[in-house]
Amino acid sequence: MIPDFFEHISEYGSLSVVGMAKNVGKTVCLRALLDYCHRTGRARDIAVTSIGTDGEAVDQVYLTDKPELVFYPGMVVQTAEQYYHRRRLTAEILDISRESTACGRLVTARVRTPGKLIISGHAHTKGLQEYIRLVHRLGTRTAVIDGALSRLSLASPFVSEAMVLCTGAAVSKNLEELVRKTVFQYRLLNLPLFSGLPVGQRLASSLQDLSSGVHGIDPQGDTSDLGIPSLLQIDKHIEKIEPYCRPGAFLYVAGLLNDAFLNRLLARKHRPDIVVSDFTKFFFSEPVYKAFTLAGSRIRVLRQPRVVGLCVNPVSPDGYKLDSKALRGRMGAALGCPVYNILY
Repeated sequence: MIPDFFEHISEYGSLSVVGMAKNVGKTVCLRALLDYCHRTGRARDIAVTSIGTDGEAVDQVYLTDKPELVFYPGMVVQTAEQYYHRRRLTAEILDISRESTACGRLVTARVRTPGKLIISGHAHTKGLQEYIRLVHRLGTRTAVIDGALSRLSLASPFVSEAMVLCTGAAVSKNLEELVRKTVFQYRLLNLPLFSGLPVGQRLASSLQDLSSGVHGIDPQGDTSDLGIPSLLQIDKHIEKIEPYCRPGAFLYVAGLLNDAFLNRLLARKHRPDIVVSDFTKFFFSEPVYKAFTLAGSRIRVLRQPRVVGLCVNPVSPDGYKLDSKALRGRMGAALGCPVYNILY
């Protein structure tokens, strides 16, 4: 099944393809996207790299066969020297990075003849931003970033403009549990923006510059550093949040937001609303999040990704199969958006 959102990929300057777990069909989705761009004459529109390694023939964890990535003439690819030397295509080198990775320097090249290649790129946000700027200078319209296991943070909205989320039976073999976990993740990706509030419109950009600590925001929009360097020390400073436990006030948490902090707030009679930079800072569980929000508190973000597509793989790594039609129907109804299985 060719997803409808493939048609609109070139509208975005950058796109991340991210999996909720390993073996959820992320590589299948990316391979289908490459093939679609080739068949529709858009090969020169895209560049591809990975924050991990993708395109190998055998899964390094499960030792099962994997779909290899096929690239077509006009596409730009970025990979480590080690993998570029093993390429099964011809390409013109456009750039070689000064920075070296564990697998050598990063080679950026334009494909000349179709073939297979293992991709491996930057493993940090700054490097990915450089990759996006580089391929745009080379005339590519959309910089595609292949996500990797447990690396959702590097596909943050600070890096890519849009996102495709992949999920599947590798997350859970139980259909209802899989739907619940995916719906939870999808909703976290789409939490409301702080800038949508009157008080947040002038503050959003200045808060992004704060890299650590807990800061108070009063109903008038004035901010204050509360002298709490991290949530690990919140018990020693809990009284400092008291002025912000009232309607219209917020706490800005510049670091990670975890269960321990939310539970600490839940124990209080009055709780503050919270702002964080983006979904990559969420390290709380679904039950604690639900308890916090059901108690009337809100969590808002400074930036959110634009989730343009949701793909599912109904087959788990050990071969267990969920009913694809039932899975897509149940998940689509829960989310109110199309859900695609690339292979069916």
